Amino acid sequence: MWKILLRIESKHAQVYASSLTPEETVMVSDQAAEITLQEPRAKDLRAMWNTRLRSLVVSQAVIEVMDS
Repeated sequence: MWKILLRIESKHAQVYASSLTPEETVMVSDQAAEITLQEPRAKDLRAMWNTRLRSLVVSQAVIEVMDS
């Protein structure tokens, strides 16, 4: 089994967590969001990881626009 743990520490942790759900269970605390991806095949996990990162990149762009 292949596994990736992603922890995001940011004042916008809830925004990032929202971009990852409902696909995965995301644990959110004050300023941190954490997600664990598991997959038996590395190739499939890589695809899942890329999808999640694309969501986070879009969220980051939205946050930057809103903060400016």
